[in-house]
Amino acid sequence: MDVSKSLTIARRRFQNGNYMLSLNKYAAARKEFEVALTLFERAGSFKEMAEALNNIGIILVKEGLPVDAKAYFERFYGLKKANGVDGEPLFNTLYNLVGLGGALSEEEFERYFLEMKAIGDSLGGEFVDIVAREKAVYDRFVEARERERLRREEEALARGSPSGALAHLKKHGLPALVRVKFILYGVAVDVPEFSYEDEGASVKLLGISHADGSASMGEAEFDAPYDSVEEMLSGAEEPALLKDAFRHVKRFIEAVAMVREDIGFCVGLQGFEVVSAAIRNAFGDSFEIYTGGKRGPAVNVTLTGEDAMLVNMMLSTRHSLYKMLLLNAKRSMSEGNYSLCVVDAVAGFEAFLDLLLKKALPEAERKDYLSLEDPCLYERLRFFKKLIGRAGDQDSLEHCLGDAGRELDDALACYGDIMSNGNKTIGACEAAKALEAVKSAIYNLKSRYEV
Repeated sequence: MDVSKSLTIARRRFQNGNYMLSLNKYAAARKEFEVALTLFERAGSFKEMAEALNNIGIILVKEGLPVDAKAYFERFYGLKKANGVDGEPLFNTLYNLVGLGGALSEEEFERYFLEMKAIGDSLGGEFVDIVAREKAVYDRFVEARERERLRREEEALARGSPSGALAHLKKHGLPALVRVKFILYGVAVDVPEFSYEDEGASVKLLGISHADGSASMGEAEFDAPYDSVEEMLSGAEEPALLKDAFRHVKRFIEAVAMVREDIGFCVGLQGFEVVSAAIRNAFGDSFEIYTGGKRGPAVNVTLTGEDAMLVNMMLSTRHSLYKMLLLNAKRSMSEGNYSLCVVDAVAGFEAFLDLLLKKALPEAERKDYLSLEDPCLYERLRFFKKLIGRAGDQDSLEHCLGDAGRELDDALACYGDIMSNGNKTIGACEAAKALEAVKSAIYNLKSRYEV
């Protein structure tokens, strides 16, 4: 078939396609245009081939196939560019391409729009208005791309350093989860996992295990204040984050000590050391922000299942004042604050006396006791002696409690010397005896009066 006859058939099929398109018979129109396109390609008729490509692309868009339409519009665009077509014809081609939206990659959309804008601005008039309408779409695209760029940049920073991780957590109001590994000196203890609240912070104790006979190793994870993490990252000498870790672990050990009063250990600053601390970003990656650690002697302790149950109960309750004071006395003893140890121990005994008198005094004496406004230790001791049938104020506690009372008399004498600013030096021996005397007296009285 010669070229002239082929072109005649191609043009007739092209006209048929236009007619079918006017009737919205897309499938039939597309078939006619495809036949025409093949014949135009054989004949090398650039202009008519371009029009056929454009019409097929339009039909595919109408059929909801923008991805398929893209190939035809791009061939149409390529033919015009290759043949030096510019101005309005190229603008219309670019307009069709930009209209494909999501069928284009971000780079393609931006390239076609900016080229269309440049041509529209040069043509002026209605073309500027068309560009302005499409610019709203382009602006949303640019904003979305910028948001995505910032998101990726922010994620990279959050994954790249502890400071970046903290900045990301702060920006989105996410908790700064810090995990610490620590050593308890002088304690060989094995405990399972516990979760509890401590002054508004969620704490998860991941467990403590007997290390080597001289210490125990543990891990805890807790919500840390942003400023505490920032302080740690700044290299502060005594960061508050380490004190937070100490407080959280101390709260747990205090609950253990409440359950097992026979254990005889507590956690003081000298008995606790953070080995390492790490912050976790929003994507689960961890960054170490502190290292340290050392070793010390131990006391053997293992918690039973019943102990664990009671510890859980203790973590959700407020402890009796006298127990808290005795724990403070133990801590002062371990830290070498011997005078403070005696004061706290006697204060603990006084707090226990208050509970005992309110529970065990006969009705008349209890009313008298309750009528006192903020009674001192010696007023409580006077009522205590009445309780056990020793009415004389001068009776020593030895007469009331036997050997335990004699040791308690010595503790009270030591306490009196401290409170009067006496010259006597209080050493470890006196402090230990006073603490043991108070503990022994409380233990005996608890059993006797079922406090």
